[in-house]
Amino acid sequence: MAELQEYKTLDEKRALFRNGNDESFIINTIEELDIWFENVKEFEIDNASLDATALIYRGTKEAKYKLYTSAQRLWILENLNQWGNKDFLDFVKTMIINANKNVLINKVFSLYFTNVKTHRDFPILSLLQHYGAPTPLMDWSYNQNVAFYFATEKLDLFTYEKDKIENYFSIYRINKRNYVKELLNIIDFDYGKYPSIEDFQKTIHGQNLKNSNFIFYISDFEEKGESTGKIKPSKNLMIRTDKPYTHTYNQNIIPQEGLFIFNPYPEKNLEDIFNPKIFEDGVNLHLSPFDCFNIHKDLAKYLKRKINVIHQINKPFIYPNLNEYTQIIKENALDSLLKK
Repeated sequence: MAELQEYKTLDEKRALFRNGNDESFIINTIEELDIWFENVKEFEIDNASLDATALIYRGTKEAKYKLYTSAQRLWILENLNQWGNKDFLDFVKTMIINANKNVLINKVFSLYFTNVKTHRDFPILSLLQHYGAPTPLMDWSYNQNVAFYFATEKLDLFTYEKDKIENYFSIYRINKRNYVKELLNIIDFDYGKYPSIEDFQKTIHGQNLKNSNFIFYISDFEEKGESTGKIKPSKNLMIRTDKPYTHTYNQNIIPQEGLFIFNPYPEKNLEDIFNPKIFEDGVNLHLSPFDCFNIHKDLAKYLKRKINVIHQINKPFIYPNLNEYTQIIKENALDSLLKK
């Protein structure tokens, strides 16, 4: 079995992130965390005035982990490249084909995507992602507090020395306004058409795979053509797509304010994509590093309670149970019948 690349130290990690030399890169105390928490909030407010969906976040419980998708982890760890004559995206395409054969999945997606079956490729991947299948999608959120929750959820505490990377969890932040025409909604891949996995196979295979740089995000909450800069700011996240890509049959995506980043490569992690060697052949996107905040695990319970008290971000919110909600609604209606 092969191994995934990991960071050995926080100092090794610094070089790949925009704020690597800032004080915010490592947070060790409650005082530092409180200052950082307010700074993140203020940064969010400042950017929302220009674009309500500019900032996206991801939380991970281990700072040492590099940002791989679940399909990449499986592909690398199980040496799937040695199994036969299919490449990484062939493997992904086979999962989509098999999903389309499922009677229920076919019925659900035929409501929206009736003419061309390949238009369902990414909506189906979005569904598979949230039900445990390995996909080339990575979960992100427009809500920083949702990312904080996922970083601290079920976090195991360790007793390593203070400066050991194993003693930290991480919050990642991408400001999409820094990448105009470089980081686009996948609907903009082919001027508003709904792309398929095969479209990306053709594009990538026409380049030098090792040095190419190719990435999109997938969201139902932004207008088409965000790259034009004409997106309208909104205080509340709103569904803006004609045909849903991410929230169909997925009740979690809306409270989590979720979106995905699509990484088409079998082994290239997200950090490498945002740190391209721009003078090598094949590089077509010059993406620059994004932010990473590494927080000591001693502070995990404090941060988790803080977002619950201030923003009511907790397990019932993140994973809504509609059966429980309907029972509460019924009981409240019954209570209203009682004489006062």
